[in-house]
Amino acid sequence: MPRCLVGLAVLASLLLPPSALSAQISISGISISGIDIYGSDINRIRRAAKILRTARDVADAGTIAANGGSTRKRAQSAVATGRRYVGVPYVWGGSTPRGFDCSGFVQYVYKKNGVPLPRTSRQMAHAGQRVSASLANLREGDLMLFRGRNGVINHVALYAGRNRILHSSSSAGGVGFDDLSSRRGQYFRTHLVAVRRVNGNGRSLMEALEKIYRDFPFEEFDAPDQAPRKW
Repeated sequence: MPRCLVGLAVLASLLLPPSALSAQISISGISISGIDIYGSDINRIRRAAKILRTARDVADAGTIAANGGSTRKRAQSAVATGRRYVGVPYVWGGSTPRGFDCSGFVQYVYKKNGVPLPRTSRQMAHAGQRVSASLANLREGDLMLFRGRNGVINHVALYAGRNRILHSSSSAGGVGFDDLSSRRGQYFRTHLVAVRRVNGNGRSLMEALEKIYRDFPFEEFDAPDQAPRKW
């Protein structure tokens, strides 16, 4: 077992005293046993969840490194990370698991996978490599950028494969998937104006990020999307 995961397991065992409820956790094929949780102690359960989420992120990072950290692997891993936050509520200007807006969510999950992105959808429209805004050209993890009523980009989502997007949507109430072939998905298809594919190594990504912040400074957080409400 990697030393970092051993340390996390030890930390978890110190934080969580023995009880009648025992859990065995498997992280990317690695089992960590003997972590006990008081079923009635919500604070300890939350602390355990935080420790285990960190462990999963470490395991994901190790998987990326083992596969050469390719652009495609990073993008796929960002989507996998994003799935964990399905159900987190939409919060305008939010950029943490307590609440995300659209670009705060995309920035957060890519950052978890070692990829820096700017803060707003308008800034993200200049990140990475331009890809034709056609569904046929999309790859998992691509940034999909949508215009609002005024024609200005104000929403971003991750392409999640199989004709779906993963995003934090105000009209859906939070993080979730949307099927682009659905009636609601039609709104996003007709408002798609740009697609960007994150690429490059760490140094080139940071240099590109600095240029984006210089040439396209922060103006305001993204406005709530105007898609049909999701009930």
